[in-house]
Amino acid sequence: MPRVPRVDPASLPDEYEILEEESDALDSTITAEWWNSQSTVQTFGNNVDLAETHVHANVSMWTQTNLTPQEVEYVILAVGRELDSAYEWHDHAIAAVERAGIDEENVIAIAEKDTDALPEKISVLVEYIYEFVALSGGVSDETHEALTGHYDDSTVVGIAMLAAYYVFIYYVASALGLELDEDFVGWNLENYPV
Repeated sequence: MPRVPRVDPASLPDEYEILEEESDALDSTITAEWWNSQSTVQTFGNNVDLAETHVHANVSMWTQTNLTPQEVEYVILAVGRELDSAYEWHDHAIAAVERAGIDEENVIAIAEKDTDALPEKISVLVEYIYEFVALSGGVSDETHEALTGHYDDSTVVGIAMLAAYYVFIYYVASALGLELDEDFVGWNLENYPV
């Protein structure tokens, strides 16, 4: 049950600078209006400065990690799955398929933790995220080295920060009682399309 009420979207900013700054890297559906319809932003809007900070940080994590939009979604899905976060999984499973063009089979493979079904580079990325989340960031040298076989140091920093940001969202959403606005898409996309 929500512990903090959602604010009226009309009370939220009409624009966010980061959306203009990163417009070339974002899907055209990611607008201020879209952000203001999100339960996170409506809830965080009880402190509008922090709602703006969330939008800026979130968009930065999507666009400044050196990852492709597909890789960003793989990271977020792996975080959501490892945390059993239906709240995060729901929106990002849909985004993975509809905005990032990831095959449904690959989304389901993450849900089932069947990384052998994924391309090698993505498998290494997802395995890193599972371990990052499970061990509170304490990834092994072996897992780190496997990741650096595919990504440079700048991108590894981006991967770790993106994963940590979605762990943060999970904790905040849990503490504030954020809920899905529609029926859960399902770990295996059994309710997709919703």
